[in-house]
Amino acid sequence: MILEVLRISSQKDSTSGILFDITDNKRKFLCYTIEDEYRAVKVKHETRIPAGVYKLTLRSEGGFHSRYIKKYGADWHKGMIYVNNVPNFEYILWHTGNTDESTSGCLIFGDSQTSNLVQADGFVGSSVNAYKKVYPIVRDAILSGEEVYVKYVDFDDTGDNEYIAVSGREPVISYSPAEKESESSRQETQVYDFSKKFPEWPGIDFKIQKPMIRSEKLKEWQVAAGLTADGWYGNGTKRKVQELQKEFGLKQDGVLGKITWETTFAKEN
Repeated sequence: MILEVLRISSQKDSTSGILFDITDNKRKFLCYTIEDEYRAVKVKHETRIPAGVYKLTLRSEGGFHSRYIKKYGADWHKGMIYVNNVPNFEYILWHTGNTDESTSGCLIFGDSQTSNLVQADGFVGSSVNAYKKVYPIVRDAILSGEEVYVKYVDFDDTGDNEYIAVSGREPVISYSPAEKESESSRQETQVYDFSKKFPEWPGIDFKIQKPMIRSEKLKEWQVAAGLTADGWYGNGTKRKVQELQKEFGLKQDGVLGKITWETTFAKEN
């Protein structure tokens, strides 16, 4: 089986696309897609994976896998669709969501699509319905022993590409652009799931001040961050905030605001 992610609109904050099954040189529409934006130089959590051809397998470990078993059942869910050997990326999965805020390099499915010229983060709707339609097709092919590949095509204009002609009869080459790379040359990409339920940000910018801020809500964040949950925003909590902000690629101001709060809970362990 050979699939194709045809990237049709590369904008500042997101990439809109279409997923096709192009097995036997026939192009069959499966669903719409949303990804992070194109960048010539990778920025953590804000960059789509390079164009190329990659092997797909099922990954039966990790937070996404555990939650999807609970959501869909072990008889239906057999592992996350996993994109193998992506240069400078790891743990690239295909899953549900609605905008590029639901992904860190991963691919999101949808049955409908809003132009990312209209909505900067892009949008795909009925994501669960699309997932329930596409996942069994890929799952069953992999479980049958068939080799499954996906070709990511930069059909959109990023400013670096020549015009790309796409037809249902173009040759398909099954290879991984990273097959010759050493394991040490690859970087791990952290997966974030902003679609899961987590404690709502209480609307407070936690920071060092006098008198010191104390909040029962802060205890929930401290637990998620691996700290002792005392509810006090002191120097230890500030240092942890700055550590995570550096990891997330955010401004390291030591203020626990909405973005740092939500990204901490969305992080996959």
